[in-house]
Amino acid sequence: MDTILMVDKEEVPGIAVQCELLTSKGHLNRTYEFDIADIKLRRRLVSRFYGILILQVACTLPCLELLLRFPLPYNYVIPSTMVFTMSIYTCFYVWREWRRLAPFNYFVLFVSTCIGLFNRSVYLVTLVESHWVYFYPVVLILELLALMLYSSQERYRFTQFRGISIICLVFGMFLLVAYHFNRVVELFSGMACTLEAWYVIYDTHYMLCGRHGYTIGPQEYVFAACNIHCDLPKGIWRFIKMIFINKIMEMIRMFRECFRAEVC
Repeated sequence: MDTILMVDKEEVPGIAVQCELLTSKGHLNRTYEFDIADIKLRRRLVSRFYGILILQVACTLPCLELLLRFPLPYNYVIPSTMVFTMSIYTCFYVWREWRRLAPFNYFVLFVSTCIGLFNRSVYLVTLVESHWVYFYPVVLILELLALMLYSSQERYRFTQFRGISIICLVFGMFLLVAYHFNRVVELFSGMACTLEAWYVIYDTHYMLCGRHGYTIGPQEYVFAACNIHCDLPKGIWRFIKMIFINKIMEMIRMFRECFRAEVC
């Protein structure tokens, strides 16, 4: 027994690594297996398609100006546009390979840009019918810009927690500005910009780790920008399943046990 305990850990390969993984520090330093192993290529890809997303959000500004000049009852349009959006994005998600190649990928990018800016503009105009509605796209652009700048470095890890912290920091700065101008209510009405930015980093993780079931190359930044939109139906389905369907199934199992389990 003493001989076994005195064996040097260098003589047994893997033991030291396994012991480090059992510690909390080793758990915190756990990394994920990415399709793109090189961090330089991976971060460069993220920076590029985040830049495309910024341009897509910037297109919301002229669309908002158009909707403000021609006010219509857009709140009746929202249900039908949501059904149309989910149908189009679901088709794009199912037939994913053909949107990977040019020129079809640019067509999907154009369609997703038009759908995104229209839905975003209609949602904002129904909340704030003034020029303070520009707060939403401006804040979202700066949030994505901050995430893009952070992704361009390679020294620090890009975890979801750090990404959310950057998003909250940018939104908090604008919240102070809104408080100075007594426009906190208008800014809070557009608080969904933080959720939209969080969804971007959430789907980026799922996309690059292959958890969506497809691989992505280091130069496919147009394909990645399209995926942020086309992955939306599956993201919503995962959220609904986690919040509602799993609870319903748990309730059904509980009632089933009522007919089978003996009390005493």
